[in-house]
Parts: sequence; C-alpha cells; structure tokens
Amino acid sequence: MNVTVKQISAFLSVAQCGSFTAAATRLHLTQSAVSVLVSELEGQFGLRLFHRTTRLVQLTDAGRELYPVAEKVLADLTNALASSKELVAKQRGRVTVAATPLMASIWLPKIIGEYAAMYPGIKVILQDTLASLIQPKVRDAEVDFGIGTFERSGRELVAEPFMADSLVLACPAGHPLAGKASVAWQDLAGYPFISLTPDNSVGQLIKKCRIDAGLELQDAYEVAYLSTVVGMVDAGLGVAVLPSYASPMTRVYKIEVKKMVKPAIRREISFITRQGRTLSPAAESFKTFIRACAKGKT
Repeated sequence: MNVTVKQISAFLSVAQCGSFTAAATRLHLTQSAVSVLVSELEGQFGLRLFHRTTRLVQLTDAGRELYPVAEKVLADLTNALASSKELVAKQRGRVTVAATPLMASIWLPKIIGEYAAMYPGIKVILQDTLASLIQPKVRDAEVDFGIGTFERSGRELVAEPFMADSLVLACPAGHPLAGKASVAWQDLAGYPFISLTPDNSVGQLIKKCRIDAGLELQDAYEVAYLSTVVGMVDAGLGVAVLPSYASPMTRVYKIEVKKMVKPAIRREISFITRQGRTLSPAAESFKTFIRACAKGKT
C-alpha cells in the first residue's frame, strides 16, 4: 500500500465540502485532479469511499470509518512538520553538555543565561563532571558534546579547539611573588606549593612543566579539585598554578593572580563530539554560541 498525503487531503476535503468542485477550489486543484486522487485512494483500499450522484457526494460506511483515522494521520503529520520547522528555526529543542566542575561553575552559567534569553524554547542541560568522564559520556551519547582539554580523543571522538587558555600563578595577597608583573617557573622554588593529583588534567600539565624545567618544588599539599586549591591559597598554605579561566574564582578571595612565563604555557580547550554523529539544530546552535562567546572573551 502506498497512500500519499495528497490522496488523504483530497479525501478529507471532499468529505468536508460534500463536493468535488468545492474540494478542488479549497485545494487549488482541478476537479478532475481531485477525482483522480480519491479514485487512487479507493484503489489502495479496494473500497468505495463515496456515494456519487449528480447532486450529492456522501461517505460510504467504509468512508465514514476511514474519516477519523485519515483526519488524525494528517493532523499528526502537520504537527510533526511544524515541530521540525521549529527545531530548525531554533524555537524549540534540547541540548546536553558535559564540562568540568570548574568550567561549569565559572564560565558556562553566564553563557547559558545569555543563550536562554535569546532562545527560550531550547533547554540546555549542563552536566558538571570529572574530566575523565566527559569522553565516555560523549562516546555513549549521554551528552551531545563535551568541553575541556583532552590529550587524546581516540578514533571514536573528534576534538575541535575553540579557545586557548594559559597557566597562571595564584598566591596570597602580600606574598613576595605578588609584587611581580609575571612569574617564572623557577621563581616558585623555595615556596610551599599546592599541587593537583595526577588524574587532574591541569595537574598532569603542571607536572610535565616541572619535569621539563627540572624544577624541585616544596609540595606542601596535593588535592583533587581546583576549588580546594583556591581555598588553600587563600588560607596562606602555599602558592599554586591554575588555568587562567579560573581567575574569576579568586576575586572573592585575598589572592593575587600573575602571568606564568619561562615558559608561558598555553593549552587548547575543545569541543568533543562523537565521530560521525550529526548534532541536532539545538546542539549545533549552542555550540556556535559558545564559540562566539569565546572569541569575545579572548
């Protein structure tokens, strides 16, 4: 069976108008074209749907049974098409994003707020999660895309850089290093250092820099989260190295942030998506919006 939308529309119009001529006018077709469409539909079912006379067109018993079904099919299709147009027009949709707790708390909330004001029909769901869990979530389609710094994305995933970040020093206000315009890695020697655990991507990068510079530091504490690092620096327990996008967090504390040099370390923050997956219009729209905000920021 190969029933078409045109055949259903012709059938409903004739039933509602009680006339092939009136139905043709409504559909902007010729009377013969409407007659052919109805005849084709009758041929599909092997039943007559109308009693035809020179003065009157009435539904047969089979036509009366088909009418509510055909009406619902056409209404459902119309609604589905309207919904699809709304999705493409960014009037409605849903997008799920995974990011590290720090990025999810500092950078993304403002972006989500601005996006929601522009596209109130699109719901943004933010999953704040450990960096190590972002790639599995993208791979398993739990989220549309992830945001972070990824050393390796694997064959199933695609990393798309959109923003550069650098490493900065965080030290207590009044600390000897706080008076410097910039701080070299060698300047950290001799001061208690608050480091990050090896499973943290920033911690891995700091460890590499220390090894490359042959730098021996006084590791006073090792913690897992950047928010803990900031609290410990504020308490005067040592100095630390943070990603620059975390700098806004230090403003509510008595902490000075200084540029790190010799070497200055920059890293790429990327979108990560699943290989071969086409993002929904909502997800693609939000990703584009984030990129635009990142350009304005950098």
